[in-house]
Amino acid sequence: MRDIDRDFLRKLASWSADGVPVSSLYLDVDGRRHPRRQDYIGRAEQLCHDLRRQSQAQHMQREAYHSVVRDTVRMLDFVRDLNRGPIRGVALFSSSRAGFWEDVVVPRPVPDRAIVAGNPYVLPLEALVESYESFCTCLVDREKARIFLARMGRIEEERDIFDEVPGRHDQGGWSQARYQRHIEDLVAHHLKRVADALLRFFKRRSFDHLILAGPEELVPEFERGLHDYLKRRIVARTTLPMTASVDLVLEKSLAVEEAVEAERERRLIEQVRAEAAAGRNAVTGFEPVLKALNEGRVGTLVVHFTLQRPGQRCSSCGRLAVRGRSCATCGGSLEKVGDVVESAVEAALRQGSRVETLAMASANGESWNEIGALLRY
Repeated sequence: MRDIDRDFLRKLASWSADGVPVSSLYLDVDGRRHPRRQDYIGRAEQLCHDLRRQSQAQHMQREAYHSVVRDTVRMLDFVRDLNRGPIRGVALFSSSRAGFWEDVVVPRPVPDRAIVAGNPYVLPLEALVESYESFCTCLVDREKARIFLARMGRIEEERDIFDEVPGRHDQGGWSQARYQRHIEDLVAHHLKRVADALLRFFKRRSFDHLILAGPEELVPEFERGLHDYLKRRIVARTTLPMTASVDLVLEKSLAVEEAVEAERERRLIEQVRAEAAAGRNAVTGFEPVLKALNEGRVGTLVVHFTLQRPGQRCSSCGRLAVRGRSCATCGGSLEKVGDVVESAVEAALRQGSRVETLAMASANGESWNEIGALLRY
């Protein structure tokens, strides 16, 4: 998977083909909801039809329209050849006439979108990058250690740590006991070196969550020697052999990530609902959330990633609304927007607010398919 960060997205968003249209397609390929390939391929075909329809509605010249048609052919070929694995979301950007193509796959679902414009449409990826968290896996045994950093479905093995620990002594009696204590001292020294190296790595690269892996009897001893900064980030403990492949470590990391994400979403939904019900620093529903967003009071915007709704935007000051004849702020005229949720996400990112796009979105057995916000004040 491509390394997606803010620099990549800035470069992608600013790419222009001097008037040649750029086709952007987002597709949810999450196997939990779409186990059959034909399910998401059928939706990809419909999205490509939407791209061609948009280009016709924009009254493009013949060459520009044919460029979009070629975009859709290449996009469908990519989707049909896709080997999903851990992939749950796909973003494709193409401008055939300008020779431009970017494919981005991510381990989180993305909302289905099809946009023809002068630049790549990167807003869903921006929202994803803002909320994505990193996972460090530290695999340790009595002699070695391996450190991995996983983010956005990609994993890097950062370094190897090796200490030569002697084998057990064959002689019995006092000599064996003394030698065994020597071995245990070496193991303890090794674990301390690993803990120190992990702390240095955290200070240099930082990560959100920590997974400890190794022999079941050794992991608790290693954990006891970790700095509090690291202990607070532990989200899982698992058994893995030192010879585990990078792919196996990534598989374990993604499984932990999914569990952590589900729990984080559950707590976030409960927090928004509880705070809103108590009349404190949270609101739910389109009109209260958009009002808070227009006033710059939103600290965290919370939406389900499939949520869509038409709305309005003031042509003068940019105020968002669900309905109305004129702007409640400046009295200016309101223009229609196809999806006010998308406009709200864009406004939140522009204001420096955090955006949480929920994929699992359930709490206490109740599903969440609405918009909410935690407020700054």
